[in-house]
Amino acid sequence: MLVKGIRYFITIVIGGPIYLISKIFPKKKDLTVIGSNLGLHFADNPKYYYIQHYTSSSLSKNRNLVWISKNKDVVSMLNSLDLPAEYLYSSKGIYMCLRAGNAIISHQLTDINGSLVGGAKIVQLWHAMALRKVGYGGDWYDDNFKGKFRKFIAEYLPYAYYMTCDYLLAPCQTAKENSYEAFSFSFRNNKIQDNIFIARQPRTLCLEEDFILPENFFPEKIMLESINHKYDKIISWLPTQRRQFGKTIIDVIKDSSLNLKELNEFCRHRNWLFIIKAHFLDLEEVNEIAKEFNNIFIYEYADPYPMLKFTDVLITDYSSVFFDFILVDRPILFMSYDLEEYRNTAKFYYEYEDLQIGPICLTWNQILEELVYIDTENDRFKNQRNQTLKSFEFETSPVIKIPNEI
Repeated sequence: MLVKGIRYFITIVIGGPIYLISKIFPKKKDLTVIGSNLGLHFADNPKYYYIQHYTSSSLSKNRNLVWISKNKDVVSMLNSLDLPAEYLYSSKGIYMCLRAGNAIISHQLTDINGSLVGGAKIVQLWHAMALRKVGYGGDWYDDNFKGKFRKFIAEYLPYAYYMTCDYLLAPCQTAKENSYEAFSFSFRNNKIQDNIFIARQPRTLCLEEDFILPENFFPEKIMLESINHKYDKIISWLPTQRRQFGKTIIDVIKDSSLNLKELNEFCRHRNWLFIIKAHFLDLEEVNEIAKEFNNIFIYEYADPYPMLKFTDVLITDYSSVFFDFILVDRPILFMSYDLEEYRNTAKFYYEYEDLQIGPICLTWNQILEELVYIDTENDRFKNQRNQTLKSFEFETSPVIKIPNEI
């Protein structure tokens, strides 16, 4: 907490003069910088927006969309494909950010750098059709000193407020309405409803049957095709991160009483593969836990969507990924061992039990029973899932539309 506070203080103090410079720095209106996952990975909605841009014959000749990353490996990978990408902390990366007329992000300003893109139009693609409340009214309130201080930052030092943006994209009208409160301090012109646009989440393009994974962008493709051929069924578990409880994926495994040895035997007898995909903040925590098992696999890539393309059954809890997975019409199970604790801490936009997308399980024994039932009987939530999908009326246009100003 102390380290986080020091970093925040440095961002405010040092970022201020840089922000003022970026505000007056001459802009190139057709230059857009793009980043994601706190600048760490090539993933999420910006990844697929970037791929669509550079694989579309009508857009690929325009190289004014530049990926910015704090990860040199990401920059090297994209540069090896002869695509524009810059390391944020290089002179060229800083110059690109200062010069850009637009910036595209998915999580928060630190996907790139709030101080360096002060004069740019910021487009927030966002990373969730959220179940739990986020931003103002969810992650924080202004009824205490900390909240009032954050409100001050949002209003007067927008480069240091993590949710600052000029435009926000929402995948449906319901998500747009849920965003009014959450992003109420995000827009610098305060026109909240006018600056939230309904558009498809680019990452869901990956889940379409006719979306081919280009090997240059997806080095995991060969591995995924191999395990898909080897195993009769792939079950993927994507628990949400629990940093607000001070817990990692290892804690989740322990707290939920997941017996990896028993799970491995369960899958081995059926020739199934159980994939554990941790949140990108927890990737380093989980690498070693399943190396002794042949039917449990740790997915080490930050982007889960290629994996979901091959997934037969999704297991999650409160992650927004289930809203995306209903698009492929495959079974979803909820492993919610800490439902009451989580619900009391993180308020939900919807009544969890009323979503009717899949069974809510409190133990791993219940999960295993549901998996057997799905395999031997049928997917009893199929009709309810389709009804839920229709009720949300997600935008599904194959072309991701962002505001005309960009």
